[in-house]
Amino acid sequence: MMKSKFFYLFLCTALWASCGCEKQRDLPPVDPPAFQRYSQDNVLNSKVLNTTVNYSVYFPASYMSNPDKRYPVVYMLHGYGDDHNSWNGSWLHANNKIDDLTEKGLGEMIYVFPQGFKTYYCNRYDKTFSYMDMFVNELIPLIDNSLRTIPDKQHRAITGYSMGGFGAAALPEKHPELFIASAPLSMSMRTDWQYLEESQDGWNSQWGKIFGGFGQSGEARITDYYKQHCPLHYFNAGNKASLSTVHWYFICGDNEENLLYANDELHCILRDNGYAHAYRVVDGGHSSSVWMPALDEVLPMFDYYMNGGNLWSPDEEPAFTPGTLETGEDGSYLSPAYKEQEDGTAVFIAHKNLSREDLQTLMATCKGQSSKAAYALLPCDVAQKSLQEWMQEWEAKYPNKKKYVLGVKEGAAEALALPSDTFAASYYLNPAAGEIINVVSGQKVYFAGTDLDANYQDMDRLYIACKQHEAEFEYRVVRGYKNASLNLFNSMKSLLSYFNY
Repeated sequence: MMKSKFFYLFLCTALWASCGCEKQRDLPPVDPPAFQRYSQDNVLNSKVLNTTVNYSVYFPASYMSNPDKRYPVVYMLHGYGDDHNSWNGSWLHANNKIDDLTEKGLGEMIYVFPQGFKTYYCNRYDKTFSYMDMFVNELIPLIDNSLRTIPDKQHRAITGYSMGGFGAAALPEKHPELFIASAPLSMSMRTDWQYLEESQDGWNSQWGKIFGGFGQSGEARITDYYKQHCPLHYFNAGNKASLSTVHWYFICGDNEENLLYANDELHCILRDNGYAHAYRVVDGGHSSSVWMPALDEVLPMFDYYMNGGNLWSPDEEPAFTPGTLETGEDGSYLSPAYKEQEDGTAVFIAHKNLSREDLQTLMATCKGQSSKAAYALLPCDVAQKSLQEWMQEWEAKYPNKKKYVLGVKEGAAEALALPSDTFAASYYLNPAAGEIINVVSGQKVYFAGTDLDANYQDMDRLYIACKQHEAEFEYRVVRGYKNASLNLFNSMKSLLSYFNY
């Protein structure tokens, strides 16, 4: 159990002073050790696991000066092969992020970093190491009994990266009565078909020994015990009532190797079953470049729900101002360089019945990627004629050396149906991909949508096609609560920066 160094030294000094010695010599006063906000390597002697479990705690700055105050608790879980100090180690600096956000108005909370071993924060199927039981029946009670927490569901949240992301989903899945909110980051998880293809050593070392099926191959790996813990199986219609008492926020990077397959599939499952949740696909791989910026939204979200909020959305709007263009009578925009040489890049804006304001904003977003580039922005309303017909019409009027396309919803579907070598690069907003997606190795595809878009399954199919065919791609999912158009245009602005015309 955690022991306070201050009270331990105080007690020892008091006992020595009261002993029955005939002669007592005066000793210099002993000051208690300074309060350590980051208390490392505390020890829980677990009876459940029959071993010690280390954990660290990051206290609020006011913890000692405000002794009557109680605080919410955030549990922060580490990844496979890391430990309870990794969140505040040499490459992750959660304590600095917490302090920065607190200065900006984040409510004070106690942060607990437990040792997770290599358990995925679950009980082993054979009951040889029941980590989740330890967490629920020993660690949480210890924290609530020894620290000034607010010991209830409303004031307890959980997050984690990689293996810790799986734990941040699995613990509230099995115990939704304990957590008000959960934010798995880059959750280490595979789809069923990925598990079937996993190498035997990889399967045995990380999954088989925890969820059963050790040494097995094929369908035998997808055990009932695994399905009882895997979010892809657990977020079903039957569990919706209990799991919907937790506020869910999932984040993954678009360069996460195999993990985005499963995270994106989970988003589709949640949408299919009507689960309220937030989902982000951001730029980055399996690293701190994803996890640390994620805390800018995750911790304020926890704070919001711990204070009784109902529907969280960040206060700050995207730093993006809709623009307008001086277009020609035919609706096109020609860059100065294009006007000089009358030959350049054609950017086909494929859309269906966009308002003039939104169309102008999209075209303004495309403008200015290179001030010296020769390009023509060419609107194509596919409600009037097909994209192929628009291209023929515009190319007769504006010759080009190469073609780009920016497709919106149904306009994206028409662009995706064309031969894969039609465009030098393709950009899609909320793409309606359809069943046939022409994507090949080396093709440049960039797409974005919000987590509330109707075409979430189409975006998942497009991502899978890009990944499996080794296309060069960038993928974003942004928030869709307020000003969805601005969020999408803002994400497209960052994607367009990958290429100049």
